[in-house]
Amino acid sequence: MPTVIHVELDSSLPPERVLAAAHDFSDRRTEIFPAVRAEHFEVHDRGDDWADVTEGTPAGVGINWERCRYDWSRGSSVLATVTDSNVYGFPGSSWELRASPQDGGSRVDMIWARDFQHRPRALVWGTLFRLVGKPIFNKYAKDVVRNLERLERSSD
Repeated sequence: MPTVIHVELDSSLPPERVLAAAHDFSDRRTEIFPAVRAEHFEVHDRGDDWADVTEGTPAGVGINWERCRYDWSRGSSVLATVTDSNVYGFPGSSWELRASPQDGGSRVDMIWARDFQHRPRALVWGTLFRLVGKPIFNKYAKDVVRNLERLERSSD
């Protein structure tokens, strides 16, 4: 059974800009999402409303990586379903970003549903995710929105 962390926050950007960032797989991705490192980022394949992407993050000793199928066909969200990983269980793990209109900007929801493999590295990260994940991912979500708003202002 996955552990779910749900973070809600507001953005001054319209929903379509927030959602576009979640499926922007250009070099800009590493500027928006602090956990994504260019050297551990690869787009394997892409269609009009989906992508097959591997992303990795230095975490303690080593890298935590996941390969996901991103889907933005519904229009109001981007869902990344884990298809392979060195720590996350699959099927069963995902990340979702939703954005809806609110007061000239957006209400943004980021939802991490994580199941963990039964390997030593995964067990350690699973325990940390359950114990301290909420405040860490709350900060991370705020950083993502702040980075996106800063980049949008600088491109105007």
